[in-house]
Amino acid sequence: MTRNEMNHNSIEQIEEDEIDLRELFATILRYKKSIFFITLIGTLLTIVIAYRMPKYYETSVSIEIKAKGSSRGGLSLGGAGALLGLAGLGGGSDDSAKDMALLESYKINSMVIPKVNYQARYIYHDRFRDIELNENNSSISVSKVNIDLYKDNGLEVIFDEIDNTHFQLSIPGKISNKLLGEYKYGEDVKTSYFSLVIYKNTSGATPSKIILSSDKHFIYESLIKKNLVIAQDKKSPFISIKYLDTIPDRGELYINELLSKYINFSVKDEIRDLDITLNSINKQIADIEKRVENSDSKMANFKEKELIISPEEQAKVLVATIAKSDVEVSKGAYAEELITNIIKFTKKHKNIDAIAPSLLELRDQPTIELIGKLQSLQLEEGKLSQEYKAAYPALKSVKNQIRQIRRKILANIKNLKKTIVNKNKSLRKLNKRYRDELASTPKVEKKFISISRNYELNQKLYAYLLQKRSATEIKKAETLSRIKIAEAIYTKPNAVKPKKALIVIVSFITLIILSIFIAFFREFLRSGRDERVSKIEEES
Repeated sequence: MTRNEMNHNSIEQIEEDEIDLRELFATILRYKKSIFFITLIGTLLTIVIAYRMPKYYETSVSIEIKAKGSSRGGLSLGGAGALLGLAGLGGGSDDSAKDMALLESYKINSMVIPKVNYQARYIYHDRFRDIELNENNSSISVSKVNIDLYKDNGLEVIFDEIDNTHFQLSIPGKISNKLLGEYKYGEDVKTSYFSLVIYKNTSGATPSKIILSSDKHFIYESLIKKNLVIAQDKKSPFISIKYLDTIPDRGELYINELLSKYINFSVKDEIRDLDITLNSINKQIADIEKRVENSDSKMANFKEKELIISPEEQAKVLVATIAKSDVEVSKGAYAEELITNIIKFTKKHKNIDAIAPSLLELRDQPTIELIGKLQSLQLEEGKLSQEYKAAYPALKSVKNQIRQIRRKILANIKNLKKTIVNKNKSLRKLNKRYRDELASTPKVEKKFISISRNYELNQKLYAYLLQKRSATEIKKAETLSRIKIAEAIYTKPNAVKPKKALIVIVSFITLIILSIFIAFFREFLRSGRDERVSKIEEES
């Protein structure tokens, strides 16, 4: 092919492209009116819909949740973790995930819902849109709500005020509203759908509708769950809590109550257990103090009476050994009692992960690690149970793993008890041997050793209890300060959604593209019709 031919083909290709481009613009101009009207009408409808959308305001707070301590005194069988299956290890890497799951859970939020009025929501119609009124800004207030037929879906009621003493209620229908009747303010309203009492306030806007929701689970699923966001802050080691509500004041109230219930729920049982432990330790310390004073007095009197000098040095090693042995026996008895209580608890309760703090005291690290795995699997089971049925393979697999780990934990606890019992037997035998040696000493030395042994034992027990009390008080202080508000509760002054301007812009662009597509489709149909007509004319 020559250079001239190639240039000629290129010019023809450009001309064809130019012709296609001209046809494109010609088609758009031919249907410009329909494109304009489709875009205009669609945009106007979008503006109306966006205008009618309720505004949501964001309330947020950041909290710092410190990891739980690695040990604690006493047998703890309560707490928030025991109730939700989230109890267990202190300072684990998944502590934040457990705290976030707890904040999002229905158990915590079901305690908050009664404190924030979602049972009756007041809707005021203003210039073609519905606005939800704050209870303080409504001319009426509703109480004693009980829904008989619509517990799962809630119920919308149309409210019409007749005068300052009477009103009428209706149920919206597809064709017309169903009048329920006229009622008096302050009196019980009983219908086949619901029962309630409506009071007249001195001021406020009069709502046109009342949305009733008496079931806490429905309120949580339909309102709370989708508007509550709990997340780990990416820029800091804090947990961020965000809540969207059409009423800013109510959003702040909800966050306040959520934090209050969460903190109370998380630490109250731990504090109660620690207070019980402290009271017990203080009583023992008071008793030991009296015994120490008595031992001091006996030791001084005996030395003065018997003029003891050398026996003290001779008996020093034996006294120290016996006292140390007695302390070990006491500790062993405490450990045996603790493991016995743990076994009793596991037989009566399913939430065996609540025994983790007590196992920490017994230093049973393998079982503690198993409990950590059990808690992670329980969290996974909870998430899967919300989305899938029991027959779902992944959910069945998780449940099987939970059963296997539970069996392993129970087996470990039984083996631990055997180890503790055998160790205590050895300690008691050794203690008996020391006492036999004591029995073979001369009478005066024997009495001196007995007094010295009691004296040293009481001193050591006293020091041990003081140390225990100090550790428990530190643990209590750590528990109380475990949850700290990093940033104060803040509500953005402007609504965060819907983004009305963005909705209108996106809709406008989409409508232009759609209307142009319709124009080309119409042009395609018209061209096809013209070709068929021409063909028929040629044939005739």
